Amino acid sequence: MNRRILKLAIPNVISNITVPFVGIVDIALVGRMGSAAYIGGVGFGTIVFTLIYTGLAFLRMGTTGLTAQAYGASDYRESANALLRALLFALLAAILLIFLQSPIKQILILNLKGSEQALRYAAEYFSIRIWAAPATLSVFVFMGWFIGMQNSKTPMIITIIISVSNIILSSVFVLFVGMKIEGVALGTVISQYIGLICSIGFFLVKYSRMTGFFRWKSVIVPGKVKRFFSVSGDIFIRSILLTGSFFVFNAVSASLGDNVLALNSVMLQFLWFFAYVIDGFAYAGGTLAGRYTGAKNHNDLILSIKKSVLFGLYIAIAFTVIYVISAKFIFLALTDNHDVIALADSFKYWLWLIPFASFLAFLYDGIYVGATATATMRNIMIVSVLVIFIPLLFTFKYYWANHGMWLAMIIMLISRGVGLGIFLKKAVVDKNR
Repeated sequence: MNRRILKLAIPNVISNITVPFVGIVDIALVGRMGSAAYIGGVGFGTIVFTLIYTGLAFLRMGTTGLTAQAYGASDYRESANALLRALLFALLAAILLIFLQSPIKQILILNLKGSEQALRYAAEYFSIRIWAAPATLSVFVFMGWFIGMQNSKTPMIITIIISVSNIILSSVFVLFVGMKIEGVALGTVISQYIGLICSIGFFLVKYSRMTGFFRWKSVIVPGKVKRFFSVSGDIFIRSILLTGSFFVFNAVSASLGDNVLALNSVMLQFLWFFAYVIDGFAYAGGTLAGRYTGAKNHNDLILSIKKSVLFGLYIAIAFTVIYVISAKFIFLALTDNHDVIALADSFKYWLWLIPFASFLAFLYDGIYVGATATATMRNIMIVSVLVIFIPLLFTFKYYWANHGMWLAMIIMLISRGVGLGIFLKKAVVDKNR
């Protein structure tokens, strides 16, 4: 079982860590433009897209769970049509995002309180990057489908191609062409379309035989569509609340000034980086949970969960050590703004708590999705964000400012992991006996 988990997890980890690394490079590129507003602008713009795309992460996560269960049941016709069904909805969602880009920008960026300059930069970033939506969402679907087919190497290669392209293009546009925010955003747009071309290419090379199973009548079967949206709706609510909590966190940060917004934008990169690494094992655990659920293999389901949690614990220990030792050097690498660096020294302790506070939440998410026990996952997220996090965020901010905000964040992450752990047996294990 360890070998199976690592075979799926390692390519996912390699794939995932390239994503926050791109964000780190973007922050580093604008972190030397002379103003904290540039860091806040890109950081805030990135959060907006994280909010949007995490809300639509069901296109990847739902596709993984449903495809893995079809694969476990040896139903390859349904595996193929699950891809076509998800691609159709991805393109419809992308068209809607582009059509509604002006009101989205107005609501999520321009109407917020904060530095006018930072919000203007965030709006500029948004206006360019939104055109990557069709490619980004289609790549989501291909990634989820490949993983559901127990193939994590192909998504790794695609993600590395996207990330390397993004880093190179953004660096060229900023350092050599002389662009600023627009160069960072344009590099992201072009790299996403490169990723889509690669995704289609890999599918045709490795799975061309699956096209013989494509049937539009099978794609729009009411029962299949209903199940897709049932699972997807739960994941959507979970994802939009999770990312919405980070969006609100950044929005409140903006009210404390450019330096605090910039500081929290950098600190959130530490959280994203850890989350993407642990998600590699969450995807592996979820893929196996889906496979064993589809195959009705109860013993291996339990074993895969236990082993996944153990791997997550080891990763949390490793990251805690890394953050304790290296946090200051990472900050210095990301920005040369002296005010932001000075602030960081007072808040580094919160970074040390992130791995242990969050690893169970991210890990269990993958397992719940793979087993399609998404309703319970959704309910726990509702309680953690709306009942616990939001009230604590504003209460603690009033008394302890930014320290209070980070305390609320840590409590929210812990509450998710504990809640998912409490209901794991009933929602996932006993359900699949």
